[in-house]
Amino acid sequence: MIFRSLNINNIRRFCSATKTSNLYLKKPNPNEIQHDYIGPPDRVSNIRPFVRCVRPDENNAEKKLRLKRVEVEEWNNSFWSRHNKRFYEEKQDFIKAHNLAGVQDISADKMSEFYKSFLDKNRKLHVLYNFSWKNKILLKHIT
Repeated sequence: MIFRSLNINNIRRFCSATKTSNLYLKKPNPNEIQHDYIGPPDRVSNIRPFVRCVRPDENNAEKKLRLKRVEVEEWNNSFWSRHNKRFYEEKQDFIKAHNLAGVQDISADKMSEFYKSFLDKNRKLHVLYNFSWKNKILLKHIT
């Protein structure tokens, strides 16, 4: 994974670095960095991972907020990993079923039927996710 600092100077430096550069290939140690870092999107969840810097002068409230952010980010990544895995599996099943029926090229209209069906089937899950995510975000800033 390639991680970059959220500091604007490091973002510019990251953008100019080549993909083969070892400059940002390892996940930074949170105790040794001065800024939060962000990595490339996860291959399954499509969520960009953060590495939150641990400041030496961090007070209890800041530590609690940082740990809550990490917890919410892990929960979010976990949800979208499971969701996207299920989506791609069901999409492949849909395509295979049409291929077995003799349809090799599936039109955009047919695929839109799958997308609508998937969204309809997972509507309650998405509503629950949105509700949970908003609660976690609110609680993160209140507690």
